[in-house]
Amino acid sequence: MSSRKNTGSGRDKKSCMASLKGLTVEPAGFLLVVALVVSHLAFQNVVMETICRVDLEYDADICKEIINKVNITYKAEEREIQKVVAGVQAITSVIFSCITVLVVLFIGPWSDANGRKVPLLLSMSGLILMPTMMIVGYLCLGKIAALPMAFLVMFPMTLTGGIVVFGMSAGSYICDTTTPKNRTVRMGVFSASVRSGTPIGFVVGGLLMKFQVGIIKSLLVSVCLSGLAFVLVLLRVKNGKPEGAEEDGDENGGALRNRRKISCWRKYNPVTKLIQAFAILFQKREHPWRFYLLILVHICYAAPGAEHAMIYLFVRERLQWNISSFGFFSMVNWLLSAAGVFLSMYVLSKKLKLSDALVGFVSGISQIGGSMLYAFSTTPAMMYCASALDMMNGTINVVVKSMLSKLVAANEVGKLFALLGVIDSLLPLVMMPTYAMVYRSTVTFFAGAFFLLSAGITIPAEIIFLYFMCSKDDKVEETNEEPTALDQLQSTMESLNRSVPDLAKFTTNDVRLSREGFEDDEESDVEESRDLKF
Repeated sequence: MSSRKNTGSGRDKKSCMASLKGLTVEPAGFLLVVALVVSHLAFQNVVMETICRVDLEYDADICKEIINKVNITYKAEEREIQKVVAGVQAITSVIFSCITVLVVLFIGPWSDANGRKVPLLLSMSGLILMPTMMIVGYLCLGKIAALPMAFLVMFPMTLTGGIVVFGMSAGSYICDTTTPKNRTVRMGVFSASVRSGTPIGFVVGGLLMKFQVGIIKSLLVSVCLSGLAFVLVLLRVKNGKPEGAEEDGDENGGALRNRRKISCWRKYNPVTKLIQAFAILFQKREHPWRFYLLILVHICYAAPGAEHAMIYLFVRERLQWNISSFGFFSMVNWLLSAAGVFLSMYVLSKKLKLSDALVGFVSGISQIGGSMLYAFSTTPAMMYCASALDMMNGTINVVVKSMLSKLVAANEVGKLFALLGVIDSLLPLVMMPTYAMVYRSTVTFFAGAFFLLSAGITIPAEIIFLYFMCSKDDKVEETNEEPTALDQLQSTMESLNRSVPDLAKFTTNDVRLSREGFEDDEESDVEESRDLKF
């Protein structure tokens, strides 16, 4: 009897070890997100000090007191600094978002034909260069203005796609190397690894700040973590081409070679891919206005994500927080957001069996209430209460995708998620400058005005949810299917975007940009829908 138990435990240990050995991109994703958070926390104040000393030409000692919150009498000077910060963010967000969208649209189909390893390593090289360029920028502190410094730091990462391309390529690699039966679990492990890197990163970054390790040493920690992730992928990931991938080259003569060249251009042209992504909007279907209404709901949910870039400036202005206080709040806010998605799906959807529209409406109330409380917060306690009230906002994402999937044909599901991914990538082009300009215009008399903008944007989504709740004969409400595990993981990642500035900003939508949604033939459409249903 005991021998059987020992045999069983031995098999379990071997199975566990085999599973751990099978992990490749998961630990790399964890290390990259930790590195991103650490570098972000370390470099926040460097940008503000650059603006203070170079752009506004304040005295260096005064700038130190302003940035470190040693002397709060320089209220007017800090507001001027924050206005310049908002302006720089508005300019850089437009430029970098445009480049990132084109990079993603190109690398996605390219990796389908040539494998995932090169895009993985390329994106990680950009993530290594970013903290390296931050060190260069810090060494040049007081010598170059904020806008050139922003380009110096962000341009290498933007050209390589950064965390967006890494997430897309990693997810596609998992789909290539796992069976449909095990794919959901593997994607769940990857998503959990990436999500867990955020609170760990805040803890590590906070400790480095607390013990006054210094900017350069903190950024070197980030470089080392990213470098370790790069080595893991270099050694562990094999560059096997996806099943059914076509070769780029041709050995059979000029005419056929020319046709291949045209085909390759059509396959990799980012503009063509962008047009293909939006083509689903013009497909003929029954009750198309319902589809358009839900797309509008998705936009209303995703647009307020641009507020994250203003939150650090807001808490400095309103609550006099330093970077350590903000880091702790961001960690708590992230944990509450993740818990809110889980609780809302388990209690409201699974246990209470509420309709999709009703769950979405309740989540919208949570988002509006949280934004309102954020706007008028004057104490740390109010900020944390607002975070708790806002904890269910990520559920809107699950609901919208569940309802949209019931309105499209099975062979359009891949294109649907590709469209949503492109929308998420394009929204910052409009919303980031908008939020920056609102904050810049209102910081002197009502710094929380941009939160009211978020609440206002959510109101149309609430009206649409009310309509679907009242339309009993609506096709969307005929079935009360629960969202898939992948959708729940995706919503958690996107809810994180509101609380973590520019970090881990990718979702399983981005995975589908490369694998699903950009194929031209009918066979690939069937394959797309099969992948989405694992």
